Amino acid sequence: MKNCLFLILIFCFGNVFCQEPHQKEALQIEELLEKNNPNLYKTIQRDGNFLVLDNYRNHKRRRYYVGDKLGFKTKNGQFFQEELSEIGDSTLTIMHYNNVERKLETWNIKVSDIKKVYRHEVYKGIKWGLGWGSLAAFLPLVYDWVQFGQSPTQNSEALIMIPAIQAGLIILNNRSKFFNGIKLSDNKQLKVFKSL
Repeated sequence: MKNCLFLILIFCFGNVFCQEPHQKEALQIEELLEKNNPNLYKTIQRDGNFLVLDNYRNHKRRRYYVGDKLGFKTKNGQFFQEELSEIGDSTLTIMHYNNVERKLETWNIKVSDIKKVYRHEVYKGIKWGLGWGSLAAFLPLVYDWVQFGQSPTQNSEALIMIPAIQAGLIILNNRSKFFNGIKLSDNKQLKVFKSL
């Protein structure tokens, strides 16, 4: 038994310390950037512009490059959720499909005309969240029944909590819809920067 243990230790020791050095060469910064963020790489290569959404309260910054999808609302109430085709000094260009005329249109929009920017993709409708998570609304009834022996039909306080818990689950399932927009103000600004 001791001999087997000794042989295993020698074998492990030999495998750990007798390995050849790592032969793979490290990738250059440009290659890593092209692999991980191709839109940023293209912007840097052609000295292009990019959009920056600054939040001065929490000092966070989001960047949008040509080819990224941007959802925003203009001051006159138009909503767009398209890929950025071009970013100029004070304008951005998007390709928008017109469903009425069934054609692709080019829109030039001034950055100063944008009122609200959306963090995530905006979808229509509400996710109701009917699934295993919606069974959590019945937990107060089950708890009172198991712990105190109170019948679910006689438990009026827990019956009041069921709609409140279900409303909370709906808000949790739709948090990316309800808490999505960033309204531009003095503390939150959208600016155009040029890569050098």
